[in-house]
Amino acid sequence: MRIATLGISHETNTFSSTPATYEEFEKVEIKRSDQIIEHFKGSNYTIAGYMDAAKDFDFELIPLMYANTGPIGTITKDAYDRLSSEMFEMLKSEGPWDGVLLANHGAAVSEEFPDMDAEFTRTTREIVGPDVPVGITLDMHANISKYTVENTNICIVWRTCPHLDPKPRGYKCASLIVKTINGEIKPTQAIETPPMLVNIVKQFTGQEPMKSLVEECVNANKITSVLDTSIAEGYPYADVLEMGMSWITITDNNQRLAEEISKSLALGAWEKREDLNKQVHSIKEALEIAIKKYVGPKPKGTENYVPNDGSPLQEPIKTNHSHLGPIVLMDVGDNIGGGSTADSTHIIKKAKEMKIEGYLQSIYDPESVEICDNAGEGEEITIDVGGKTDDMHGDPIRITGIVTKIHDGKYEEHRPNHGGFRFFDDGKRIRFDTNNGMTILLTSMRSGNTAREQMYSMGINPENYKIVIAKGVSSPRPAYQPIAAEILLVNSPGVTTSDLTFFEYKNIRKHMYPFDLKAKFT
Repeated sequence: MRIATLGISHETNTFSSTPATYEEFEKVEIKRSDQIIEHFKGSNYTIAGYMDAAKDFDFELIPLMYANTGPIGTITKDAYDRLSSEMFEMLKSEGPWDGVLLANHGAAVSEEFPDMDAEFTRTTREIVGPDVPVGITLDMHANISKYTVENTNICIVWRTCPHLDPKPRGYKCASLIVKTINGEIKPTQAIETPPMLVNIVKQFTGQEPMKSLVEECVNANKITSVLDTSIAEGYPYADVLEMGMSWITITDNNQRLAEEISKSLALGAWEKREDLNKQVHSIKEALEIAIKKYVGPKPKGTENYVPNDGSPLQEPIKTNHSHLGPIVLMDVGDNIGGGSTADSTHIIKKAKEMKIEGYLQSIYDPESVEICDNAGEGEEITIDVGGKTDDMHGDPIRITGIVTKIHDGKYEEHRPNHGGFRFFDDGKRIRFDTNNGMTILLTSMRSGNTAREQMYSMGINPENYKIVIAKGVSSPRPAYQPIAAEILLVNSPGVTTSDLTFFEYKNIRKHMYPFDLKAKFT
């Protein structure tokens, strides 16, 4: 049994000024053939789930090509054409296939195709024909259309945010494809897409209101003839028709049941639409709370812990019940995992005005990295950092301090982390300790804060700081919740701000909650 795997994974922020060019994909990840297996071996990503299934179900997984870049702007036509044409040529030339397993993100937008994932699955289906089972495993932030579902036999979505279950969900997708190939099941799918979204600050599946919605979705999976159920939170920074939440039910040859379950689950969420869109603290409020609540550093020996089995019904991340450790502020407006610039200075500006010490954050600033590199380790210099990509994320902030460490930026994380990745690269980076009690990690690549090894590998122990800024919303939680006394979400400005009235949407559905408070769904 020969099953191909391939995919373009991109979360497209259509409001971002940084286009996803072919070169941007090259910077991050374009893997071919056995490079894919080597790269994802030992990871918790979707393709690792496909690899495990290949061993357990005794099929040959043929890796073709996989491309990924960080969440930035719209994929250029050139990038999509070059990537997809190479992938689809492989799919044509290396067949025939018994099945196909796709590893897309699910919220991709290209200049030519607003619903790029649907186009990708359409072409895949066109190449392999109507009788070859096609499975796809999507990120929980996917904006999923009925066309993506129609083009596949199995469409499965991760169920945790932050994403701790890509591997088991990929495994589930592969197992159902194998059963379909063997004639053991006849999958039928139904998607429900109510006119609503869940604000990014309410997407953590370990807390309400998302926690119970995930539980209801998983419980529906126990109904006779149901093969799988998925809930997708959607990605609100994409100005496309498909933007919003969705539910997918897969049954064994029972289309009516699939439709009924997806509808019922969506109606349950509709009743919680107000709670799914409540706002959080301002910058000033969050910093004041952090100063007041900070008790002391987290004791050593708490940085490593054993994760659970990945079940979304269990609390996916340990909580620091001792109340010792840093107060971690999530910089929502500079959510790198949502397509932001990684160089926002809004929070550090206010922290500097408030004379806060014991403060840690990262900033993307290749120009400052070069200045520090030229100065050399141990030198004291003054630099203007951050706020250089656009006019949405603050002005450069002047800081004086010591170039403590210069590093090539590559590191490896074995602790649980969002997305299940193993290898990371910040580009050349600098540890800069300021004269006023701040530590700034300057990077030359846009990098999120999803792995604590990012800091440890630079000799930085975040446990010892009063306030840690994590550029994200949910994605930094697996890394930082084990050491945090408390995590606070901050409604900061930026291209990923939680205040969606900041954006001018032109292509989403007309009557959609919360933009239209009178929107209806029955």
